[in-house]
Amino acid sequence: MAADRKEVIKDLEFCQELCKRLVRMAKDTDTNSRWNDHHTVIQDDIRRLRRELNLVRQKLDWDYGK
Repeated sequence: MAADRKEVIKDLEFCQELCKRLVRMAKDTDTNSRWNDHHTVIQDDIRRLRRELNLVRQKLDWDYGK
Protein backbone atom coordinates (compact mmCIF):
# COMPACT_ATOMS: atom_id res chain seq x y z
CA MET A 1 0.00 0.00 0.00
CA ALA A 2 1.39 3.39 -0.95
CA ALA A 3 2.00 6.15 1.60
CA ASP A 4 -0.84 8.55 2.27
CA ARG A 5 -1.33 11.58 0.07
CA LYS A 6 -0.52 14.19 2.74
CA GLU A 7 2.84 12.60 3.49
CA VAL A 8 3.82 12.50 -0.19
CA ILE A 9 2.74 16.12 -0.72
CA LYS A 10 4.77 17.21 2.31
CA ASP A 11 7.83 15.40 0.95
CA LEU A 12 7.37 16.94 -2.50
CA GLU A 13 7.08 20.42 -1.00
CA PHE A 14 10.39 19.81 0.76
CA CYS A 15 11.94 18.75 -2.55
CA GLN A 16 10.56 21.92 -4.12
CA GLU A 17 12.31 24.01 -1.46
CA LEU A 18 15.58 22.18 -2.16
CA CYS A 19 15.17 22.98 -5.87
CA LYS A 20 14.54 26.65 -5.12
CA ARG A 21 17.68 26.72 -2.99
CA LEU A 22 19.72 25.26 -5.83
CA VAL A 23 18.39 27.84 -8.27
CA ARG A 24 19.14 30.69 -5.86
CA MET A 25 22.68 29.42 -5.33
CA ALA A 26 23.28 29.12 -9.07
CA LYS A 27 21.94 32.64 -9.69
CA ASP A 28 23.96 34.14 -6.82
CA THR A 29 27.27 32.90 -8.17
CA ASP A 30 28.32 35.72 -10.50
CA THR A 31 31.98 35.04 -11.08
CA ASN A 32 33.76 31.85 -11.96
CA SER A 33 35.72 31.80 -8.69
CA ARG A 34 32.54 32.05 -6.63
CA TRP A 35 31.03 29.24 -8.70
CA ASN A 36 33.99 27.01 -7.87
CA ASP A 37 33.55 27.79 -4.17
CA HIS A 38 29.90 26.72 -4.30
CA HIS A 39 30.44 23.77 -6.63
CA THR A 40 30.74 21.09 -3.96
CA VAL A 41 27.87 22.55 -1.95
CA ILE A 42 25.65 22.44 -5.02
CA GLN A 43 26.72 18.87 -5.75
CA ASP A 44 25.85 17.85 -2.19
CA ASP A 45 22.45 19.51 -2.45
CA ILE A 46 21.77 17.73 -5.73
CA ARG A 47 22.63 14.40 -4.11
CA ARG A 48 20.27 15.15 -1.22
CA LEU A 49 17.49 16.12 -3.62
CA ARG A 50 17.98 12.87 -5.53
CA ARG A 51 17.78 10.87 -2.28
CA GLU A 52 14.60 12.68 -1.23
CA LEU A 53 12.98 12.17 -4.63
CA ASN A 54 13.92 8.49 -4.54
CA LEU A 55 12.18 8.19 -1.17
CA VAL A 56 9.06 9.79 -2.65
CA ARG A 57 9.21 7.35 -5.54
CA GLN A 58 9.41 4.45 -3.07
CA LYS A 59 6.44 5.80 -1.13
CA LEU A 60 4.38 5.79 -4.32
CA ASP A 61 5.00 2.08 -4.91
CA TRP A 62 2.03 -0.14 -4.14
CA ASP A 63 4.10 -2.34 -1.80
CA TYR A 64 5.55 0.50 0.31
CA GLY A 65 5.85 -0.38 3.98
CA LYS A 66 5.84 -4.14 3.60
